[in-house]
Amino acid sequence: MHKSTLQQIILFIITSIVITKAGIYLVNLKDINSFIDFGIIALFFISFILFMNYLIRLSSKLLVF
Repeated sequence: MHKSTLQQIILFIITSIVITKAGIYLVNLKDINSFIDFGIIALFFISFILFMNYLIRLSSKLLVF
């Protein structure tokens, strides 16, 4: 396994954990009351974009080999 593939797997796992934790927080969020709430919303969408990036890269490696 190449170093880049291992890094992508680790970052894929980290982003999936961040999406899960932030998603649970967002489901329970009633209203945006502070900058922390806004930061968590931004973190969710940024990590979702990174998650999709790593998912596509890893799935393309899986389909090629």
